[in-house]
Amino acid sequence: MSPVKYLAFKDDLLAYGVKGRKATNSSSVHFALVQESQSKAGTGGQGILGTASVALRSRDEDRLNSLDLCGTFYQGKVPRQSANEDKRNLIIAIASKELGVREATGNNDGKRVEEYLRYTNLGKGYEWCAAFVSFCYGQAGLPVPRNPWSPALFPKARQIATDKAQAADVFGIYGSAAKRINHVGIVKEISNGYLISIEGNSNDRVESRRRHLRTVYAVAEWVNKVNQ
Repeated sequence: MSPVKYLAFKDDLLAYGVKGRKATNSSSVHFALVQESQSKAGTGGQGILGTASVALRSRDEDRLNSLDLCGTFYQGKVPRQSANEDKRNLIIAIASKELGVREATGNNDGKRVEEYLRYTNLGKGYEWCAAFVSFCYGQAGLPVPRNPWSPALFPKARQIATDKAQAADVFGIYGSAAKRINHVGIVKEISNGYLISIEGNSNDRVESRRRHLRTVYAVAEWVNKVNQ
């Protein structure tokens, strides 16, 4: 296991494990940095944190809090499951901020819609539900899925039982005319046999819908497997 390095930072909320974040020395708090990937210590009391687990230790040494990469405090050590749960929460938060985004003319266009499409190397005019899901995962720091074609988000290795779906999993709707999955979205929550979604390209916008689980054709789990 990598040794623990102690660094002092001025801002205990802004300086935590964010890649590329600079911080300045302070006598008020200390961070214990358990290096798990690249981390650089600079001169003059400055440092740049790579992807790492960071623990905040108060001056009086009476309390030790662990801080995962999404910024949520836990007492003691952060288990992998908790980190994944926070990643799920981050994906949902990102997707929720996109609610209300609309196409400009109803033709798979508009400034924000085209940003989703560009993330998957497409221009305006293409169906964008899978691009929206990919974009939200990318904004949360996950490199996959990143594909504008709906069926590509459901490889067998990623599929799970519908009733095992969790927040931030990807759901697929089967289109009888297309004879394949032709619409996807993000699971926000499961409640009483229904899936609450956040999905793009639904009625030409990003919206939240309530779908019965019987209407969901497939669910793919990307968060845990990406981080293992």
